[in-house]
Amino acid sequence: MKKLFSLTILAFCFTSIQTKAQKPFNTMDSIDVNNINAAVLVHGDMFWDPAKGAAHCNFPANAPTNINFASALWMSGYDGSSQLHVAAQTYRQDGNDYWPGPLDASDTLTYSTSGNWAKIWKVNRSDIQSFQALTTHTTSNTPPMILTWPAKGNANAQGNGGAVLSITNDMAPFVDLNHNGIYEPLLGEYPDIPGDQALWWVFSDNGPTHTQSNGKPLGVEVHAMAYGYNRGTLIDNVIYYDYKVINRSPNTYTNFRLGLWDDVDLGRDFDDFIGFDSTHRMGIVYNGVEDDGGGSGGGHPANSYGRKIPIAGITMVVLPGDIGTSYVPAGSFMYYNNDFSIIGNPSSDTVCNCYMRSMISDGKHIKNDFKGAGMGSTGYGPGPDCNYLFTGDPSDSSQWSECSAGNMPGDRRFIITSNDFTSNPGSVQNIVMALVTTNPDTLNGCPLSGFAGIKTVADTAWEIYHNPLPPNLVPISKVSAGNAMNIYPNPAHDKLYIENTGNCIADETITIYNTLGQVVYVPINNTGQKSEADISQLPCGLYNILYRKGNMQTTARFVKE
Repeated sequence: MKKLFSLTILAFCFTSIQTKAQKPFNTMDSIDVNNINAAVLVHGDMFWDPAKGAAHCNFPANAPTNINFASALWMSGYDGSSQLHVAAQTYRQDGNDYWPGPLDASDTLTYSTSGNWAKIWKVNRSDIQSFQALTTHTTSNTPPMILTWPAKGNANAQGNGGAVLSITNDMAPFVDLNHNGIYEPLLGEYPDIPGDQALWWVFSDNGPTHTQSNGKPLGVEVHAMAYGYNRGTLIDNVIYYDYKVINRSPNTYTNFRLGLWDDVDLGRDFDDFIGFDSTHRMGIVYNGVEDDGGGSGGGHPANSYGRKIPIAGITMVVLPGDIGTSYVPAGSFMYYNNDFSIIGNPSSDTVCNCYMRSMISDGKHIKNDFKGAGMGSTGYGPGPDCNYLFTGDPSDSSQWSECSAGNMPGDRRFIITSNDFTSNPGSVQNIVMALVTTNPDTLNGCPLSGFAGIKTVADTAWEIYHNPLPPNLVPISKVSAGNAMNIYPNPAHDKLYIENTGNCIADETITIYNTLGQVVYVPINNTGQKSEADISQLPCGLYNILYRKGNMQTTARFVKE
């Protein structure tokens, strides 16, 4: 007994040491340049803070309310022996499928290497502009994130805790002024980022553990870039996530799928509905009742929106199979509940794979039953097989939505995926998604909600992804809010008058944008403290005005009739 007891203690100690050695990294940072403050983490998950166990996807950016809770890439495929391989991160209860860092030549990632790469590199466009304005570049006057940017050949590259990184493969993108393939910031080279602020990080699925899904690792390496714009227009309600997925394994995977898993808590988490817009390949979350958090008792929780609620979504701007602007449909849109039913939390790699293929956990295909959950009380409905659930607009009772079906609101998760494709060794696939949201409104909860507004924001995200906005020439960090701007009449037909109270209107810049974030050019006449814009030739619709004077800016909206 004594010997058995000693071995048990030894085994316990070894397990404890091993578990401690494989402790995940809580490193996180946020895109916080515009109206949304959304976190990403080095393990590939995002929108939450694992140290606090709380959402970190604030909208508005400085508010306690959130439009999302947690999200991550999911992927699956079959090797040449028909063995299933899955990577599917969720909340880390059972471990991690993804670890920070790139794979080595043997398609593996050690805990030590992962620790060195447990960093997110954050760069503002204003930092790059200030750097470009320098006539000479030294280690002391180069911004640290530009100097230590994890690009190929950078002699100054640094990771977590200042760890020295030796980078011989293509990693973070950069502007290669001398075209030698090596990143040299002291020669004036700098990160190649879209938007006005960007984050870059790398993670892989064959690291120290693969215990979230308990599936076979795929051997993929993911280079991730999140970015956003700050322009005083609708694009400020958008954050992009651009992933480059590299098959580093020797396997050719068939029936390979890439997708997004999302726990879409909108304010209070237990009163949500979801829907799908196939045109934008967009999963949508809206409130199942008109008063978010109103049924919680004791008043509204701090994280609830009350009666002024946004509608949010994830739109898949790029999926494998797209060619230019020729877009393939999404492969599936599926959801499950926060329970342990047949349509509940996934318990294995097989269930994760089912959820990525429009099937419930026992392998039965979802149905379009219109009135219900597409699955029925026994796990499947009476209608025909379908790939997408809840494809209707809740504003139209004749369409299939959770609102029209009379479902009970709840704590939803959804999965959007690509169609099946083949992933060869060394192949690279791109997937780009955008987090989008409308502004809070009293009309955004069932039964009054509709998807017209969120589709407009998605249109903006798609348009500006394919036609990026030029750099903002005013340093973001130095822009401050201006005094109130008066515009009248509103709605307007031919003439719009613009007054900035408390500031002389002379020497100002006035820019008008449409809802896609595109600049529209109209004649503007400045007279004293008032400007007159001739909008007679503009199409009818909603427009945004950005007023700037020095480092001060303010915005307003108007309607052209």
